[in-house]
Amino acid sequence: MFMTDVTSSYSHSIATELRTSPAHFIKIYTLGNSKVVHKRKFGHDEVIISNKLRPITAKEIEFVKQELAQNAISEVELSNTNAS
Repeated sequence: MFMTDVTSSYSHSIATELRTSPAHFIKIYTLGNSKVVHKRKFGHDEVIISNKLRPITAKEIEFVKQELAQNAISEVELSNTNAS
């Protein structure tokens, strides 16, 4: 499993979001059919994993935590929503 950085494909929408939100860093990755959005706001990071075709697996969540949380893995707080 590996994440591919596709941030440059979303440059227009990222520039718009950076102007209108408190985020100061945004990266977008693909993880197979799943999309991973990593936002850094003052004081904390936010990572959103989404897939329109199927639910996110525990293996994907653990992989993304390992890749993006690095040293702060014990401080990760998970929220799970099943958007329809």
